Amino acid sequence: ISHLAILTHHTHHEEKLDNESQDWKFMAMVIDRLCLIFFTLSMALFTTLTLLSTPNFYKLQ
Repeated sequence: ISHLAILTHHTHHEEKLDNESQDWKFMAMVIDRLCLIFFTLSMALFTTLTLLSTPNFYKLQ
C-alpha cells in the first residue's frame, strides 16, 4: 500500500509541476502578443508621423 501512496504522490507532484509550466507558457504568450501589438502600432504611428513631417509630402499630392 505504501508503494501506491508513493506513486500517487509522485504523479500529483508531476501534474502540479506541469500545470505551473503551462501557466508560465501561457503568460509568456500573452506578454509576447502584447509586445507585438505595441510594436506594430508604434511602428505604424512613427512611420506615418515621419512621412507627414517631410516638407515635400504635401507637394506630391
